[in-house]
Amino acid sequence: MDFTDVALTALQVVSPVLVAALTWAAAKLATFIRSKVDNEYLRGVLVRLDDAVVTAVKDLQQTVVAEIKAASADGKISEAEKRRIKDAAVANVRSYLGAKGIRVLAEVLGLSGGALDSFLGSKVEAAVHDLRLTERAVSADPAPKPAAESPRPLASTPA
Repeated sequence: MDFTDVALTALQVVSPVLVAALTWAAAKLATFIRSKVDNEYLRGVLVRLDDAVVTAVKDLQQTVVAEIKAASADGKISEAEKRRIKDAAVANVRSYLGAKGIRVLAEVLGLSGGALDSFLGSKVEAAVHDLRLTERAVSADPAPKPAAESPRPLASTPA
């Protein structure tokens, strides 16, 4: 037996193991790619949802809430008004996402009608909370700024 016969016999013995290993590696790679695509898709859906919620909350803050607070004697919003504004915000989020976006969101999150509306309402409440925190931080007195240094003259001039 010469070297080529030994190599051919070894290749015949090792080739099924090699094919099985390559098949396993290809399956693992396909699973990894699929999970990466699914994660990116989910991330895209959630980013779009967050953008729609923040847009709806800021829109209502600028238009409806400011008017109601100004019209109210004590500057407070009643519970009925809060509920109405929240419902309007959820309706705006639904309209911003569109029918397909709502369907995809419900599918991705595994939520149906009432549960999805409850989830959207919670997202709206969280965005309102964040907006209030931001408004408080902006309206708080900023830390005093250090006095600006006067520029030094390049050359001294005789007085």
